[in-house]
Amino acid sequence: MLKASYKTILKIIFAVAILYWLAKSDKLDLSLIGQVLKNGPWALIAFSLLILGSFLAAFRWSMLLKTKSEKIHINKIYPINLIGQFFSTFLPGVVTGDFLKLLYVRDCDPLLRKSFLLSTALIDRIIGLIGLIIVAGLSSIYFYGDLVNLSPKVKPLISFNIMLLLGASVFLIILFMPKAIKKHVIELLKILPVIGNKLSDITETFWRIGENRRVIIKTITLSILIHMIAITAFWSLSHSFLNTNIGIKQLFSIVPIGLISIAVPVSPAGAGVGHLVFEELFKAFGQEKGASFFNLYFLVNITVNLLGVIPYVLWKKKHTFKEVEALEEA
Repeated sequence: MLKASYKTILKIIFAVAILYWLAKSDKLDLSLIGQVLKNGPWALIAFSLLILGSFLAAFRWSMLLKTKSEKIHINKIYPINLIGQFFSTFLPGVVTGDFLKLLYVRDCDPLLRKSFLLSTALIDRIIGLIGLIIVAGLSSIYFYGDLVNLSPKVKPLISFNIMLLLGASVFLIILFMPKAIKKHVIELLKILPVIGNKLSDITETFWRIGENRRVIIKTITLSILIHMIAITAFWSLSHSFLNTNIGIKQLFSIVPIGLISIAVPVSPAGAGVGHLVFEELFKAFGQEKGASFFNLYFLVNITVNLLGVIPYVLWKKKHTFKEVEALEEA
């Protein structure tokens, strides 16, 4: 717990340092917050869209969980997912939101094994990432001419998006490999010292879920929809300040790269890191204030995540940080 606390403090210091530098160098314009609030219902629209995206993300995870248990229902999974988002955002490192929500899911069905729960959480993240990559890759291909006309600097970014799309395609091919090949891979993993049995158990569960192609296809489709909603929310907050040559179709290629960069929890909710990445991304497209645009999205997003405190307070059975540590170490 103490080590995790130090990590959290370092992450916060790192994020604050970047934000301070951006503000001092006039790259972070906080006045945009007030302007958005005065610009009619756009902030409320973005907030509503991100709540919808949060619900669909919970529904996606419930589909994976239902491959093993009929006791799983969205009316339980949605508040549980919100609780996980809350702790991942506001107490990163102190308690892992993913592990905490697994404890609450196990309350719904005590027969669910830890390896299965971990696999669904991992697959859910991977499928979310695949959806983001598909949006970025397909939009980069479809709008290639428009994007290149904006600036020659965007060619490497477009190539990066397309390469990620190819990588995601290869991953899906591996996921749907014949059972005979999968069996040999599992046997090889078991040979590995210390982690062999655990890794093979998680991989086997991962592939078992992957065998249900209908579920995988549905969850990937949901992921694409979720990210399209998130990008629309980003546009609703920033469109009043964008150059006339940058519209929502350009954002479908820009925003996913930025969101991928904050998928690794280097800082709380991507604070600082996300601001810096979006500043450079928009600059490549000839647009200033990228950090300020992300800041608007960031503030609305953490407001949505803050809603997780409501189900946590109202939940009858609460799990402690020690239980989470025990689950992580098991």
